[in-house]
This record gives sequence, structure tokens and C-alpha cells, in this order.
Amino acid sequence: MDDDLLAERDEERALLLAVAAGDRDAFTRLHQRFRPLVERYVRHQLVDPWQAEEVVQDVFLELWQIADRFDPAHTAIAWIRTIAHRRAIDRVRKSRADRDRDRRIGARDTELVDHASVERAESVLDRVALHRAVAALPGRQREAVVLRHLVGMSGPELAERLGVPVGTAKTRARDGVVALRRVLVP
Repeated sequence: MDDDLLAERDEERALLLAVAAGDRDAFTRLHQRFRPLVERYVRHQLVDPWQAEEVVQDVFLELWQIADRFDPAHTAIAWIRTIAHRRAIDRVRKSRADRDRDRRIGARDTELVDHASVERAESVLDRVALHRAVAALPGRQREAVVLRHLVGMSGPELAERLGVPVGTAKTRARDGVVALRRVLVP
């Protein structure tokens, strides 16, 4: 069995040396033989399958480009795995650097807003708009809305105060609220 393993390693060295000489068929055989190994290794390092696929392609591109640097004193599998490891680590570092840069840029571009101040300002503007809208109501409706909704009188109390039947008092208050909604709610 050791003889078989040694023969296999010699064949892999020969493939890489042929690739270094520019043999495209040897590269195809090398690719077919080592792609599953490189994919498993890279996918173990990278979570994102799309990035892993890109790294696998980068590994084989680099193998084609630098095959002449292969030292046949070593095994092809160790050399290929080293390249795959380097490429995967580079991608992890790049992803981390991209994330950190995005956070820094995001933090730099984030405007600090005092939401309490904004809410207070909006509340003041809402009150001013409400005051104007109430002031624009006809007198009877304005009086009914103010007493019913701002003072908090019940229907019978409102009717007594206005000197009208309860139904009339409630109708004036309701009509006033409807008119306010038309003005305040676009």
C-alpha cells in the first residue's frame, strides 16, 4: 500500500511539473483530481459558499500561474493545500477588513440625533397646528371640541354647559373633530 501511495504522489508531482511546462491537459487532470479536496478545505474555512467558490477558482488560477515554483521534493497535495489555505485566509481577512471599514464609515456618517429633542419639537409643532386648526373651527364646534376633548367633559356635562340637548352637544363635538382631522391628517 505504501508503494501505491508513493506512486500516486509521484504521479501528482509529474502532473504539476507538466503544468509548469504549460501542459493544459495536465492542468485539466490536476484540476479534476484536486478540485474536490480544495473545495472541501476551502468550504471548511469560509462560511459563504459564493466566496468559497471564488477562492477555489483563485487557487487553481494561481496553480496555473506559479506551477513553475513547485518544488518536487515536496508533495503536490501539501503545496496545493498551502495555496488553498493562504487564499482562504486572505479572503477571511479581506471580508473582516471590509466589514470593519463599513462599520467605521457607517459610524462616521451616522448623525447623532437627540430623539427626545426632535420629539419635543414635533410636539410643539403639532400643538401649534392643533391650536390653529381649533381656532379655525366655527364657534359652536370649537367650544364643543374644547370642552369635550380638552377639558374632558362628558356628553351630559357638555349639553348642560352649552344649554343644548345631549345629542346636539355630541354632534357638535363630533363634527368639530371630523373637521380637525380633515385639516390635520393629510
